[in-house]
Amino acid sequence: SSYCNAVAEAEIEAEEGGVEMRLASELADPDRPHEDPTEEEKEEKDSAEVHLLFHFLQVLTACFGSFAHGGNDVSNAIGPLVALWLIYQQGGVTQEAATPVWLLFYGGVGICTGLWVWGRRVIQTMGKDLTPITPSSGFTIELASAFTVVIASNIGLPVSTTHCKVGSVVAVGWIRSRKAVDWRLFRNIF
Repeated sequence: SSYCNAVAEAEIEAEEGGVEMRLASELADPDRPHEDPTEEEKEEKDSAEVHLLFHFLQVLTACFGSFAHGGNDVSNAIGPLVALWLIYQQGGVTQEAATPVWLLFYGGVGICTGLWVWGRRVIQTMGKDLTPITPSSGFTIELASAFTVVIASNIGLPVSTTHCKVGSVVAVGWIRSRKAVDWRLFRNIF
């Protein structure tokens, strides 16, 4: 039902003339005279059709990103705990030792709790403060970061899903417009 509500909201926004993204600095001072922006500084707006299409596709890439996140970050977070458990249980760690399912479940619950407590703030920082994101750019960000995480996981590289997402957000924002990224915020994240 939440998906249906999201699609209905997107259709209403599309019927009202599209979706417009504004930087927080533009919203802060409404009395400021608007200058004629150069091509690079223009706001990015998705047309109604593009917004509706990528709004739907972004749900699919978000599922792909969740799969990559669970497959990668739970292992990275739980790996040291599994090693400690195996040392306690067997006196050492071997490659053939099976990971107890309850420890993986514990890691999944930990990630869900972290998202519940801090997720909104992280989403606000990455999705609005770092650079404005439209459904089409969000689709690209999700797909690129999830693909990177899945490839790294298959190779055996312990990467951070969050770092991959921040890198994708900055790359897409920078490609869209060199002035669209809040570089001070990126420096603090780094």
